[in-house]
Amino acid sequence: MSGRYASVQPVLLCACLAGGLLFDPMGFLRMALVCAVLHECAHVLAFVLCAHRLPKLRFELGGICLWGTQRLSRTAELMILAAGPTANFLFSAVLLAMAEKKAQYGLYFLAAVSLCTGLYNLLPFGVLDGARILQNLVPAEKIGTLYRVQRAALYLFCTAAAGLALASPMPASARAAAVLGPCYLILKEKTER
Repeated sequence: MSGRYASVQPVLLCACLAGGLLFDPMGFLRMALVCAVLHECAHVLAFVLCAHRLPKLRFELGGICLWGTQRLSRTAELMILAAGPTANFLFSAVLLAMAEKKAQYGLYFLAAVSLCTGLYNLLPFGVLDGARILQNLVPAEKIGTLYRVQRAALYLFCTAAAGLALASPMPASARAAAVLGPCYLILKEKTER
């Protein structure tokens, strides 16, 4: 990745967040941000517990990227990768338990957003946690084959998501969001490799 592109990403992230927050009447972006921050904080906490130091952070349009100078064991890397989705699932369970005591649509909706954040990050392709977890579980000699399968699955997923979004009766803003997520995954996959 070029230095110029990397230095523009935090600015783009802030601009997109500012624009999104201005046009977020239902609070969906706010809820997604809470779930994303929780997800990333869980990754950082797991990294600190495994490596006994803070990771270097890189802010990108799609989130925060962690990396360290030392190579971690497969077990440690798996724990770090699983920490984000696990935090989302636990947060969702706590919210649902709270909603059972006092039914509020906001709690149910936030629980659903947290659950979707965890599930989305477990998809087994692109730069998502699920892809990296799978890469850590596959023997080193089969990594090349796994990359090719993951790339093909990513393109199939993105094509299906775009087709379903464009053909569905959803509002235009929801269709745009459904198309932008997969497009981001393809863009990230091309810039990372």
